Amino acid sequence: MTATLDDTSDNPAGTLDQRDGAPPDSGDKVTSGLGKAVVFALFAIIGADIMDLLDATIMNIAGPVLQKDLGASSSALQWIVAGYTLTFAVMLTTGGRLGDVFGRKRMFLVGIAGFLTGSVLCSLAQTSGELIGARVLQGAFAAVMIPQGLGMLRAMVPAEKMNTVFGIFGPMMGLAATFGPILGGWLVGADLFGLSWRAIFLVNVPIAIVALFAGAKVLPHDDHVDATTKPKLDIVGMLLATAGIMMLVYPLVQGRESGWPAWMFVLMAASLPTFAAFALHQRRRNAAGRDPFVVPTVFRKRSFNSGIGVLFAFGAAMSGVFFVYTLFLQVGLRYSALHAGLTMLPWSIGTIVSMGASQALMPKIGPRRTLQTGMLVMSVGTVIAAILVNAYGATTTSITLIAPLLVSGLGMGLIFGPIFGTVLGDLDDAEVGSASGLLNAVQQLAGAFGVAALGTVFFDKAGTMMTSVPAAATLVFGISAAVLVLAWAVAFSMSKHTKEAEGH
Repeated sequence: MTATLDDTSDNPAGTLDQRDGAPPDSGDKVTSGLGKAVVFALFAIIGADIMDLLDATIMNIAGPVLQKDLGASSSALQWIVAGYTLTFAVMLTTGGRLGDVFGRKRMFLVGIAGFLTGSVLCSLAQTSGELIGARVLQGAFAAVMIPQGLGMLRAMVPAEKMNTVFGIFGPMMGLAATFGPILGGWLVGADLFGLSWRAIFLVNVPIAIVALFAGAKVLPHDDHVDATTKPKLDIVGMLLATAGIMMLVYPLVQGRESGWPAWMFVLMAASLPTFAAFALHQRRRNAAGRDPFVVPTVFRKRSFNSGIGVLFAFGAAMSGVFFVYTLFLQVGLRYSALHAGLTMLPWSIGTIVSMGASQALMPKIGPRRTLQTGMLVMSVGTVIAAILVNAYGATTTSITLIAPLLVSGLGMGLIFGPIFGTVLGDLDDAEVGSASGLLNAVQQLAGAFGVAALGTVFFDKAGTMMTSVPAAATLVFGISAAVLVLAWAVAFSMSKHTKEAEGH
């Protein structure tokens, strides 16, 4: 769930119960004192986030199978995986603004309907191009759907009960992340009704239908906001950001198969002045009193700037490693999708365990040191993976990988706990809303970049006939470990404390 929106709705908690015909204090309470309507709304919003998370985790497991079925090239496979996150990253802030302009409930339901449509189109795709297009559509509507959740919950739930809400939300997301690859592997392997990999997209259909009906019934209406207070969409800023990102990512994905023509290097170089033009446009728009895509003042804080770099490096390394693990298991070791999903289970278990531990660790050593500890632990796990894969090669087993996967997961959980609060630690309250939306976009962009860059390294090293998969995986694991150590070093420029840790 993203915190890209400020709460502009004036719906007080309990209004929903009155609208449904029950008094807010009727005593019909479930789930730690939350009203029944709030619980249904919460699970509609959780359903949307689970679809987003499942599509990211399941896709990695199904990638090699659908690549073979569709006859997709290696770059097409990278686009199938990265196209979703790239579109999501570019559209995320715009999706949040659409909620402010047209109403969060309305845009939430539009997002779910569009995501449902994209999922069905993914399942019907007959070529890699059709699947990439459907994945892009999914990403665009996910960017409309996801940012609305927090604002709606704030309109329905008193501030003192938000911890209860997140206490429900966290474990649900953890379970989805843990069992997503296993579910994907089982669906692909079971080949239900001859659907093979197509079934992974149809999983979204019942979830989306339930979320649509529940959301339509219980979510608060907020399209009555005064038009003079609605922010305006920064279309020019969105186009500049999109162009800069595509100039950078497209050559990384397509360059190897195209033989790295000179124009691709020119395109990557051109992304720098494009981003500079975006920054200048944001500064001028803000100075004119108009709503910018990103509040420029956040970039005056050293801690925030270094935090953006840390978040990007971590996100790229994590996504790239996950992508390459899947390729190594299914292409290099010839594991089935289910076998690969079960092999990755120690990583998910480690993440869940250490996310809980990070909450106890942060008050003792501080959030930044907790974050840095996670970086080092995750890099150690990745180095162990590189050593073992290099030593065992094609004879590597699931048991061989338990230790590095578990250690990497433990490191990742320590990072997840404090990273957003630490990056935002030095910002003023007025800057946090815009900055948090940017962080979520950077996180998604880093995922797409990691798949593109590290995937390119992997396929280049593995060779056209994929004869050197263990060597390619070893190289990527080594690079990822180095990136994590670099992120650990950069993190020394971040704030030692966060407002949340200080009780604000």
